[in-house]
Amino acid sequence: MMCLLLVWGSMPVFAQQFSAEMVRQKPQGAANGKVSVSGTKVRLDTEGQAQANYAILNLSLRQSSMVLPTTKSYVVSQPGHLQSSIPFFIVENPENACPAWEKSMKSSGTCKKVGDDTVNDRSAVKYTATSDNGETGTVWVDRKLHFVIKWEGDKSAAELKNIQEGPQSASLFLIPTDYEKIDPSAARAKSKKSKSPPMTPR
Repeated sequence: MMCLLLVWGSMPVFAQQFSAEMVRQKPQGAANGKVSVSGTKVRLDTEGQAQANYAILNLSLRQSSMVLPTTKSYVVSQPGHLQSSIPFFIVENPENACPAWEKSMKSSGTCKKVGDDTVNDRSAVKYTATSDNGETGTVWVDRKLHFVIKWEGDKSAAELKNIQEGPQSASLFLIPTDYEKIDPSAARAKSKKSKSPPMTPR
């Protein structure tokens, strides 16, 4: 489902500025979070983390930056490689999203407009889609925000609640200048090392 949803955000149209609570129903135990959106920039703060890490997404480049305040560092993904676990997307035309979805797909798939719907008292358009590997998913596109505000699949489901429209501070989407950029492979190695069990003394 997540791979299927990735393609919805490749269009260059700006979303409205807003913030919202992200409530996740699946997978079980997945953390909720706060979403802040300004144009093609998205910030995701996850609740319940031991460390206050957060992600900044650039939807126009399909790129993410994981910011680690405790170590004053950050990791940037390759352009075009947003993580499949971050399902936030801008849609060019809420009334006719299928052509844009099909154009952005790197492999064949099908998309169908289901019709009008309402999500938390907001006007939305419902779509279903199937990728060439058989994954299916349903998304609800907010007419005013040009943004997916609800999605459901076999392995993932979530929706945006308590949406507050209004300007978002530019500082939310900036990485502090004194933070160090680290190589993704080095970051993975460091994380793996920190999780290794301590050696038992003899």
